[in-house]
Amino acid sequence: MDALLERRPPTIWERFKSSPLLFFTRLLYTPLLPSKPDRLDKLRIICISDTHNSHNLQPPLPAGDILIHAGDLTNSGTRQELDAVLCWLESQPYPHKLFIAGNHDTCLADPDMPLYISATYPSLTYLPEASASITVRGRTLRVYGSPYTPKYGSWAFQYPRVSPLLYYSPSQNSGSGSESEWEATDIWSRIPLLTDILITHGPPFGHLDLDRMGCYPLLAVLWRIRPALHAFGHIHAARGVEAVRWDKVSAAYEDVCAGRVGWSGLVRLGWWVVVGWVWRSPVGGGVTVMVNAASVGGLGDDQRKGAVVVEI
Repeated sequence: MDALLERRPPTIWERFKSSPLLFFTRLLYTPLLPSKPDRLDKLRIICISDTHNSHNLQPPLPAGDILIHAGDLTNSGTRQELDAVLCWLESQPYPHKLFIAGNHDTCLADPDMPLYISATYPSLTYLPEASASITVRGRTLRVYGSPYTPKYGSWAFQYPRVSPLLYYSPSQNSGSGSESEWEATDIWSRIPLLTDILITHGPPFGHLDLDRMGCYPLLAVLWRIRPALHAFGHIHAARGVEAVRWDKVSAAYEDVCAGRVGWSGLVRLGWWVVVGWVWRSPVGGGVTVMVNAASVGGLGDDQRKGAVVVEI
């Protein structure tokens, strides 16, 4: 699993050789890049994740309104490591600085840590499965953060991985009722319906998750919530930005990725792409900007990539 989290991005040939069906599905899907907001009061969000003690080696953070760290601040999860990175976060000149834990941040599993952080680092907002409302230049945003990811090893904040085949379809938000599914669904059902910014440590299934390593129950909940921004990390080689439309195209794409349909699903995806192109509009509604802001990468995580900037 560590090899998946820390490896370099696969080449085009490696992607094709791994699965021709998925290769052509992703080629046809061609995720959108987020468009510039047309509103005058747009906010500049600085997203970073998976610094793993490399915070002082990262490129300088750009200017912005909100700083988000999506977990794995540390490598071994010790209090000493955590204090070092929280001091760094607190020194950053942003009106709002929010962070969550990642699976490596084991000391944050201590139930006394939220009180310690609020007392010691008053300028930081820690979200341990919690919501916060922040106001920036007259705009109030509802933010929710959760550290949980599908299980591997003995790290913190984990739940059993759920096979996507246990779900009928993420767009239908329905599943089979297995025990592992209920545990994951319970975790993600805590996200308030009215959420503008969602911060999780791991990605949803099929989006910026490299080799379909994201969480399927999380994807199902996103179909219902549809926040303006979803920031995460965890899968280092899948760093990037994608604007996800909650429409027929995305549903068809995700069905193929889940293995629910084969080559016929590729044909259905192509049909909805053509329909959307003919009508010059998405076949559905709502857009979420997804950001995998993992800041380390390369073989052995020897690269320092800095933050990702988005506007909403």
